[in-house]
Amino acid sequence: MTEDKRPVVTPDSAPQEIDKRLVELAWKRAHLQAFLESDRLSDEQLADYERQLEAVLDEEAPLEAAYNRRRWSRWWWVPNGHLHREGKCSTLYQSTELRLTPAASGLSDEELVDKFGWYVCTTCYPDAPALPSFRTPGTYAAEQADAEGWCLNTVPSYVDRRYRSPYGGCNDCDATGVAVTSLGKLRKHKHQRRADAADREARIKDPKLIGTATGEPLMVDRSEIKTRRTAEIDWVRHMEYAHPDGWGRDDEGRAEERRFARQIAEALAAKDQVTVEEIEAELMPKVEAKIRKAKREFERSQR
Repeated sequence: MTEDKRPVVTPDSAPQEIDKRLVELAWKRAHLQAFLESDRLSDEQLADYERQLEAVLDEEAPLEAAYNRRRWSRWWWVPNGHLHREGKCSTLYQSTELRLTPAASGLSDEELVDKFGWYVCTTCYPDAPALPSFRTPGTYAAEQADAEGWCLNTVPSYVDRRYRSPYGGCNDCDATGVAVTSLGKLRKHKHQRRADAADREARIKDPKLIGTATGEPLMVDRSEIKTRRTAEIDWVRHMEYAHPDGWGRDDEGRAEERRFARQIAEALAAKDQVTVEEIEAELMPKVEAKIRKAKREFERSQR
């Protein structure tokens, strides 16, 4: 048997040496535990692997105790990604694979950047340099989702199972009524906040659409009015009922119709950047013409 010339690592060794040995021991422990789970080993082999595992655990314990006592800095590497500081980083998921990097153990932030450069996560250490062309596999999926307006969050803020198909809400984009899988995860869904922002911008800029002055949906009489043309038609309709010679049943009903018409006129005025009075002056002749036509038809029917 050849003599093991590897330097002995003790609790007083350098952080990089201790963490390097702990990584080696972790791999060895996993290897031995895999053997011990086999049902094809003899009693003698099982006893030998158990002795080896006990030796690994005995060597690990004082080294882990040294870290818990000295608490040097540790950094974790994501395959095809960055080095992340120990603790939770907002760019990581629970499923992200992390590997302890002994070469970074015990280094100050400045020493780490000098040694690893742009490999250091700029979220964990904002002063680290960034590589503009750096992309992880998930980056492409995120960029494509952003371009197409999808939200990739799968963790629901709530799940409602009262119906045959359960649904939930998304805290990332504020979407509601999102289908939930049998595993309790949200299905891919439209990013609600971005969709709302796009709709708001369209209602403000598109000459064919209508909304409130701030771009919110125009809700009148519990119904949404989506286009300018519909708004003009509905204004005329409401004013037909509000007109003294119109179809309103009583003063209260005519007052309500005038309120509805006023909401629409305010939205049209904001759209055209004119006054409400100008909108009403433009549309009122249509109301009067419809009332005159209705009166003629009624008189003709009475002859």
